Amino acid sequence: MPAPEIREKILDKASRLFAAQGYDAVSMRLIATAAGMTQANLYYYFRNKEDLILSSLVYVFSGKAQALRAVLSEESDPQRRLEKSLSWFATLLFEDTIFAKLFFRELLDGDANRLEFLTKNVFQESFDTLVQLTESALDSPDSVLAALFLTSTIIGYRQFACVIPHLRGAKPEYVEPKGIIQHFMKEIRKSAKVASGESVMP
Repeated sequence: MPAPEIREKILDKASRLFAAQGYDAVSMRLIATAAGMTQANLYYYFRNKEDLILSSLVYVFSGKAQALRAVLSEESDPQRRLEKSLSWFATLLFEDTIFAKLFFRELLDGDANRLEFLTKNVFQESFDTLVQLTESALDSPDSVLAALFLTSTIIGYRQFACVIPHLRGAKPEYVEPKGIIQHFMKEIRKSAKVASGESVMP
């Protein structure tokens, strides 16, 4: 097997283990066993455990930006493009278990230096795209703040989603990404009309 394929296999196994068990519980020996190699061979590809953790995170997170570009290429209407980007993000958080677990682990317990690296080298591209979409779709005086608000709202909603099914009156669609974002966009459009002085129909 070529070296790039071996490296990708290691990253796939490591990211799954880190997502399921956490960084502290997963040893280099366990990852080597999962990848079907010796621990010494694993160190040929990665200097140490921290190097493997960071590489696994980049592996999991970086591929998602390519998917977002593909989604947006299919749509030209500014508000539809914004809705699709938010739906893409919500779907990742609700349906991609490995992405979601690693993402929230980094937000809650991540190393500060590692989080700074990921933000600058992985997350920034997708956030820049969201800022541009916000500029074209919404009449906001601060598109960066608006993009931060939209992103953090979805993140917070996902964190609270485990509680939602137990709340009185909650419906199954309240924890489905597509339905969540459709409702979210309705509220955004409503707010935009109020801000511009347009009448809002019930």
